[in-house]
Amino acid sequence: MRTLRQLAWSVVALGAICAQAQMSSNVSVFATGFNNPRGLKWGPDGNLYVAEGGTGGKGYSTVGKCDQVPPPVGPYTGGSSARISKVTPDGTRTTLVKGLPSSSAAIGDVQGVADVAFLDGQMYALISGAGCSHAHAGFPNSVLKVQPDGSWTRLADLSAFIQLHPVKNPNPGDFEPDGTFYNLIAADGVLYAVEPNHGEIDAITTSGVVTRLVPFSLSGKYIRPAKAA
Repeated sequence: MRTLRQLAWSVVALGAICAQAQMSSNVSVFATGFNNPRGLKWGPDGNLYVAEGGTGGKGYSTVGKCDQVPPPVGPYTGGSSARISKVTPDGTRTTLVKGLPSSSAAIGDVQGVADVAFLDGQMYALISGAGCSHAHAGFPNSVLKVQPDGSWTRLADLSAFIQLHPVKNPNPGDFEPDGTFYNLIAADGVLYAVEPNHGEIDAITTSGVVTRLVPFSLSGKYIRPAKAA
């Protein structure tokens, strides 16, 4: 229960920060130069790390090679512009990891690196713009283990997990075979990834074992994030 409370409080805290920023006249720009920024976390070294979706791309297509995301969202085209940026306390941005999968939906939405998290000082990154249905046949949606020099290894293949363990009540008209993983939370020695398209929260151990923690689709209803007002 502590983990679920932490997930809920993360959402509440983010909303409070955004509301405060809108009302305050003391807000200033801290750093610029990002390409579709997503999740961000403070690292144990005092720097800010930002997951970026990248610019999508039209370079790769897997139409005819595997199940695609149905129109009007799909099919996706891909590129390799997703990255992770490091921002120092003075606001200087540098690229820690580059060349990660980025994909563009037919309606223009871009996915790439969705979030980063730290567990016992180790950085992990959540890849959401990959997998064959996102025009990256050779790179699945994953959790990566990232080193301080920017090198990485794959900790878990999330595309394989959700395809081998289908949810009970998917929505055929809005289905992403590789998932659209959204954020990554570290708590109690375990990583937790939220996937709204299939309706699940998955737990990933530091040895790469993936299990489904919360299967929202068991309710018989398709649950997804509400559109911003």
